Amino acid sequence: MTQRQTVFIAGGGIGGLAAAAGLAARGFDVTVIERAATLREGGSGLMIQPNGLRAADALGAGVGARVRATGHATAPDEVRVLMDARGTVLAEEPVGAADGPVGGPPMPVLRSALHRVLLDEAVTAGAALRMATTVEDYTGHDDHVTVRFSDGTAATCQALIGADGIHSAVRRRMLGDGPPVYRGYTSVRGRTRGSVLGQRGHVVNGRGIQLFVAPVGDDTLYWTAKITAAEGEWPAKGPEEARRALLAALEGWYPPVVDLVRAADPGDVVVTDIHDREPAARWTDHRVALLGDAAHPMVPALGQGANMALEDAAVLADRLGAHDRIPTALAAYARERMDRTAAVVLSSRRQGALDQGADRDGEQRRNARMRAAGRKDQDALDIAAWRPVSVAADPAPAPVPRKGDDIVHTPHVVLLSGSLRAGSTSDRVAQWCARRVTAKGATARVFTGSELDFPAYRPGLAACHEGVAGFLDELRRADGVVLVSPTYHASISGLLKNALDAVNDIDGPQPLLDGRAIGTVAVGAGPQGAATTLTTLRTIAHALRGWPAPLGVAVTRAPAPAAVDHRQAPDEARLDEMVHQVLWLAGVRAAASGGTGSVPAAA
Repeated sequence: MTQRQTVFIAGGGIGGLAAAAGLAARGFDVTVIERAATLREGGSGLMIQPNGLRAADALGAGVGARVRATGHATAPDEVRVLMDARGTVLAEEPVGAADGPVGGPPMPVLRSALHRVLLDEAVTAGAALRMATTVEDYTGHDDHVTVRFSDGTAATCQALIGADGIHSAVRRRMLGDGPPVYRGYTSVRGRTRGSVLGQRGHVVNGRGIQLFVAPVGDDTLYWTAKITAAEGEWPAKGPEEARRALLAALEGWYPPVVDLVRAADPGDVVVTDIHDREPAARWTDHRVALLGDAAHPMVPALGQGANMALEDAAVLADRLGAHDRIPTALAAYARERMDRTAAVVLSSRRQGALDQGADRDGEQRRNARMRAAGRKDQDALDIAAWRPVSVAADPAPAPVPRKGDDIVHTPHVVLLSGSLRAGSTSDRVAQWCARRVTAKGATARVFTGSELDFPAYRPGLAACHEGVAGFLDELRRADGVVLVSPTYHASISGLLKNALDAVNDIDGPQPLLDGRAIGTVAVGAGPQGAATTLTTLRTIAHALRGWPAPLGVAVTRAPAPAAVDHRQAPDEARLDEMVHQVLWLAGVRAAASGGTGSVPAAA
């Protein structure tokens, strides 16, 4: 009889238990090492999106069905109410539709209930648990890993999966990249029974506070308040004092929302500062791999943290089940997951900053964007459309990366300005972004509006127009593209649209802008017009087959040339964040296409 391969999983959270269930069901000898001595009941909730449910389906027979039976069944006609702090409705977002690109509605669920389902599935499939223990360190060998535990003992396994959260000891040993980064806001979470809001989702926007509410069944709502604050301020209060402080901050808000927080069970309140990390260039160390928050911690703005962990677990189980060689399987898993999760980390960060509405202008932009889009998160549609793809063993596996092998190559970014006027704000914004691109070690090419003043597009125009041909050649070289448009009548400039029509003449194995990161910038003072312009730019980016989570920002002016160590103005900070996101995603594409050089850490 062939001996089963042994897998240790550090961390018994959602990702760790999902991986344990999937791997045990495929015949691996799995042990989960969990810090807690007992499993905590109660607690707050989370959203299982359609991509997370499909990942649960892929873990094993019946896993998805059990997960679906645990949460709130979203009705086909269900809507989520988006409102401001006074109770004025901004939009009613349809969340129950089963058709469309995402293929189903989201499902709110209590975290503890999901945890229990995954634990039962893992144990039933044969996984073992080792409680009140943590993984402290590991030593890799060619054919095994030696793992050292917090109780002073050690053991060997064929694979170690670090699913031990945002402060992962496995990641610290593998990457040594320091602590996670605080993102400027904290989270106070709880649950309440019998609210007059009913079993209906809400998003309530205030200045520096956003309250998310979702039904989880049994006449219960779970809620999360994200509060702009200094790091450590709210966790230091403790749960009950934090709840009282939140009530004080909600003074004057829509009364049923205030009552929701007032009636919460104090024992269920959780206070957590919000952190994430820059996407890592490496997830594996031969027979060791990272998963979930240990690999890609993200802010909760898009509700994708648990869903990404479920996706990780499904892909990991599939790849380990498909390959005889564990290092090859882990390398295939990392290749499959790294670029997608990087995009979600960066999109979540951007959405989180927008959600907070920390000042008057930010509050207006956020509310206008919700009103125009009719939904909280436009990026969520792209992300939730994911579907797992099962693979057989690679006929010719790629070399297995060892420590230091993963290199992100130098990307090339093309920036397009949609204003014909020489020296326009759009031109200056594009040029400022290009300087930031080159300062981060990449290359850039700006097309000003006058350079994009092409004849009206017709198929084959590039064959007879030198300017169009050169433009398309530059786009073929590009790994990322930034579109900058003034907010003409709440739309985009005809100049930019005509230039982008020429992209239809790009042919070859990757037509249009397949696989390229697309950043979008709307230049204008009106938040309503800027929101509509960004929506139009995003629609065009999708039509051109750009990166599935295009990144966008609205600015009112071009930043001034920066002095060293100066304090960034709001417009400059938003542009800088967008450039950073596009640059990282473009770097992933450059690496995949075999570029040269490397991208340094972002400034």
